[in-house]
Amino acid sequence: MGKKHKLPALPESVLDHSEFQQKFWAVQRISWMVFTLLLVTCLLGLLERGGPFSRQSLILPEGSGDFPVISRWNAPEDMTVTFAPSSEDRVFTINAAFLQGFSVQGIDPPQKATFARDGRIGYVFPADPPEPSVAEIKFAILEVSGNISIIKKQKSG
Repeated sequence: MGKKHKLPALPESVLDHSEFQQKFWAVQRISWMVFTLLLVTCLLGLLERGGPFSRQSLILPEGSGDFPVISRWNAPEDMTVTFAPSSEDRVFTINAAFLQGFSVQGIDPPQKATFARDGRIGYVFPADPPEPSVAEIKFAILEVSGNISIIKKQKSG
């Protein structure tokens, strides 16, 4: 049973790539397992709107963000940004490339100011020292591309 089968000799000028082929098959099998897992996850509704894996939260000292993991085409989504208490204005920045794939449909409460700098769009929200403040940004997909950066503070004045 522990006998290893010897492969037949290859014809002249034919190279043996069996080691590469074994690695390629291993990667292929792992890929099929990942795709199967993703398919089962989707079929069980775990990634659908309201599903347990549908949203991602990012927590930083300056605040937190809650956004969808997967966005649907032409369906409005919301991203909630919570700023930590601060006596300074708060800024939420979005990479300009994000706006090539998504459109911002509304921000509640409205931002105090908007600026563009170094390829980023910044939304300035007024300071609220005693309590954390929340901004809800509604967006929809135009096409697939873009990045989001998260919260930064900006000194007022």
